[in-house]
This record gives sequence, structure tokens and C-alpha cells, in this order.
Amino acid sequence: MENISVGNCRTGLLCHYLFGNGSAEYVLLDVVDDQECGVVVNPSLCFFSRTSAHVCASCNGWLLFSCTDVTDITLVNYNVFNFFTKQSFTPPQPQIRGPSIRTGLAVDGQHYQVVRIFNVDNNGSHLLEMEIYSSEKGVWRHERPLIPLPPDLPKLRTFPLYSNGAIHWELGGHLLVYCVHHGECKLIQLPNYVGLDKWSEHSLTYGQCLWESEGRVHYCYSDFDGIHTWLLIKDAEIEDYCSYHYNLRWKHDYSVMHETLVSRNPSIFVQNSLGFWHTGPSFASPVAYVDKFRTIYLKLPGVVVSYNLRTRTLKEICKYEFPKTNFQCCLVVPVVHGGDVPEFRANKRSGDVICLPTPAAKDMAEGRISICNG
Repeated sequence: MENISVGNCRTGLLCHYLFGNGSAEYVLLDVVDDQECGVVVNPSLCFFSRTSAHVCASCNGWLLFSCTDVTDITLVNYNVFNFFTKQSFTPPQPQIRGPSIRTGLAVDGQHYQVVRIFNVDNNGSHLLEMEIYSSEKGVWRHERPLIPLPPDLPKLRTFPLYSNGAIHWELGGHLLVYCVHHGECKLIQLPNYVGLDKWSEHSLTYGQCLWESEGRVHYCYSDFDGIHTWLLIKDAEIEDYCSYHYNLRWKHDYSVMHETLVSRNPSIFVQNSLGFWHTGPSFASPVAYVDKFRTIYLKLPGVVVSYNLRTRTLKEICKYEFPKTNFQCCLVVPVVHGGDVPEFRANKRSGDVICLPTPAAKDMAEGRISICNG
């Protein structure tokens, strides 16, 4: 594999739009370096597929896809795609059958690791089990860290984060940290964790995501009041992030109340062009953050918006159709990819709102255009 520096890359948002018949469109929105932090479609990194593959993780310009085997639903197939070289790699079939509760990707130089997380019953309690594939060794291996897992695992879709040599997952109101090189795990309670005995509608989390900024892991979530961001800090300045000789703890970074978001662009929270009536801004779910522009990207029913923390500007960047109330038909994944594409950027305006699905993909999904499977 070719080793390409992540420093020579651009930030993008990959939109995975799922049609009702199982086909899918993947559209890369390139984040533009301008004052409004607009986006343009990068056609060289967009494709359509008759069979949808689930996007599991993004890491340093690589994407991890999974799909159920067509001949045996207990088998899961994985595919790793390099955005820099546009090469695709297929790990061998995992040894553990069935889906995992979480999956992650770690890329370091020329090699990658795929990590599967399982919840194993142990006489009534729940323990963590892991299955790990290394492209360097070419085999899957099992790990049992003997870490007890929370009994209730929420079903919010949160993409994992690879940062500081570790994969981070949200898991049952906790952050699971797996240090790739050490093979060690930590389970850290999230700042918005609420036990069942203290739960109320005001403590409900509507959406959440993880990102890295200035070398630190950030956790962002939306609740009844607004959008809140916390950062993970160490009790001691030790270079080894995965060392067990110190504790990791959360520190509040900032909050943006829903009233503030509404005041910046009221029309977004009233009624969009698809005719969906927003009963409140709590639907706003954080999906990505671009550190260079200090911009948070939020998904609402039918629309993706950007909120610039410097200018406090809220704007629509993408609209998507959804059948009935299936807001999860469009997923947004932050990615990095190599280089610029001046020939398409010169013909697009960053202020334009992108509409999904694209007309061509809609025609292909509905059979009006025949294509080769992507």
C-alpha cells in the first residue's frame, strides 16, 4: 500500500443515501475554503451501488464498509477503501459469525486494522470481546479484555473516532477506548450519562458524534436544551495517551443553546422545502466538525446545516428527501481525501444547496437508467 501524508488532504462529508429498494448513492461534499464554509459535490469521489454497503468507520482518508453475505446472513463481509489512491482491499471472512455491536478502523502508515466489538454474556453479566484483523499479519485474532459492559446499549448511530493511536466508541453512555498498539481498553463514563433511575425527557440525547481537535478527543451531543461539546483531558502530561498511569476526564468546552441556533436562521426550524414541520430544534443532531473552519455540521429531518463557531452563522448546505419519517435514510460521515480538484471547483458555487438524491441516482434506483453495479 502507498503511504500518503494526511497533511496533503482536504476535508469532506460523505453522504450515504439509502433508497427503499436497498440501492444506495454515495456523494462526497467537499468543504470549501471560504468565509461561509460552503460545500460542493466532488464527482470524482461519488458513486451509486445497487446493493448498499454500510459505512462503519472513517480514518485518515480510509473508509470501512460492511455488508451481509448474500448466501449466508450470519456472515459479514468487509471492504476497506483508500480515498487517496482509490484502491479497495478486502479482509478475509471474520471467524465470529453474526453482526458486531460496534466496528472500528485504525490506519497507521501502510497498514490498517479492523476491530469488531461484541457483547458476550457471562453468567448474567456482559463482557467485552473483540475480534481484530491486521493487514500486516493478514489474520483475525480474538481478545477478551474482561471489561464489563453497560447492560443497556443505546441505538444512536455514532461513528467511531481514531485519535492518539486509539479507537473511540460511544457505548451505552460510556466511551470505550481501545489502544491499538498496546491492545488495552478503557471504559470512561460520558459527561451526559444518566442512570435509569434519574432519566427524564430533558436528559434524552437526540444525537452525538466524536471528533479530534488540537490533538484532543471531543464529544458533542444534542439534548433538550442545545448542543454541548466536551473534551477529554489527562490528569498528567504523559506522552503515552494509552498509559494506565493516569486518568482521563471530561472538561466542558462550550454549549450552543437551541434558542441561539433558531435566531441565526429561523426559516430552517420552521418549514423546509420538503414540507416537514419542525416541532422544535431538538431534532438537530451533530454529525461532524471541521477543525480548520471551526464549523459544526448538524443533521435535521430533510436538511444538513453548518454552524460556524467564529461567525455564528447557520446555513443550509444539503437537503435530502426522506420517505415518511425515515430520517436515517441519509447518513453523513466526515472524511479526508487527497488533493484538490480545480476543474470541478471552478464550475460550482459553494453557496449552492446540494439536493439528495441526485436526479441521476434516483433514475438508476428506479430502473430508468441501467448501470453496472458499483
